[in-house]
Amino acid sequence: MVTLSQLGCGYWGPNLLRNFSLLPDCHVKWVAEESAVRRAYVQMHYPRSGVTVDWREAIGDSDVDAVVIATPASTHYDLVREALQAGRHVLVEKPLAMSVREADELVALAERQEKILMVGHTFLYNAAVRHVRRLIEEGALGDLYYFYSQRLNLGQVRQDVNVWWNLAPHDVSILVYWMGGLAPREIRAHGVAHLQPAVEDVVFAALSWGGGISGHVHVSWLDPGRVRRMTVVGSRKMVVYDDVGEHKITVLDKGVDRVPRLGERMDYDHISAYTLMPRAGDILVPRLQFEEPVRVEAQHFLDCIRTGERPLTDGRHGRDIVAVLEAGSRALRDGATVSL
Repeated sequence: MVTLSQLGCGYWGPNLLRNFSLLPDCHVKWVAEESAVRRAYVQMHYPRSGVTVDWREAIGDSDVDAVVIATPASTHYDLVREALQAGRHVLVEKPLAMSVREADELVALAERQEKILMVGHTFLYNAAVRHVRRLIEEGALGDLYYFYSQRLNLGQVRQDVNVWWNLAPHDVSILVYWMGGLAPREIRAHGVAHLQPAVEDVVFAALSWGGGISGHVHVSWLDPGRVRRMTVVGSRKMVVYDDVGEHKITVLDKGVDRVPRLGERMDYDHISAYTLMPRAGDILVPRLQFEEPVRVEAQHFLDCIRTGERPLTDGRHGRDIVAVLEAGSRALRDGATVSL
């Protein structure tokens, strides 16, 4: 049995609390929450969990093995540091911190304390995202050309962070995962603050991995539709991952082939003599065994605590995502290409 304390039960916290409370090998002893309304919610639906307004009480309880943090991003660094220093394993919602310096410090602290530090990049526990990773690893798509993603909606406007720090961590973490853990080399970004001064509500970012592989990320709080779509274009096939669509994954046998052309001797005597011909083949919709990603993430955290296994979304992965976000912020501010 792993005993947990959870800090925060606002927008995303209830999903974590529900899943950890349902796991048979876990007990959520404390939920720390400032809001009286949210504390009442916990008391009504999770009577086996105690509530407190004091997060220090929830961290300091000697029965607690681990701390789950679902609080505003600006608080992550301080709370993670306090939990690690108290000798607790930590699962913190994205992003790990608000700067690379802070993230590096937390990763180093977790290693010194020999504790699990895991970041809640939940989409990496999604069966569809993992299926695309397998297709890339197996070479089914051929050489990678480029990615592009759209994460758009109308509403859920934040005041503590801009849309880049709010929505882009999802797509950036997926792209880095699909690239085998390799972060982009460069980033350019353009954003506009329509609703609040200096808080961008729409951002377009271009990422480059070198070797001709590039990506484009579009995030917005100001869009007429709810879009959660990512596309991968390879030399052999293309894939569309649509998180809100009926079919999560669509594999398209589409591309452009080099077809040899007859030379003057009426044979294919010059390798450079070819015609570029578009190809449109079969469309495949894979059947996926889908399990709620938050449940998979929660069980993975508990398993890592027991075995010492390195989490898929460990502190170093979280640090790399923060590095991309921080570089994107500099690109937004300076209007220049930023190297990572």
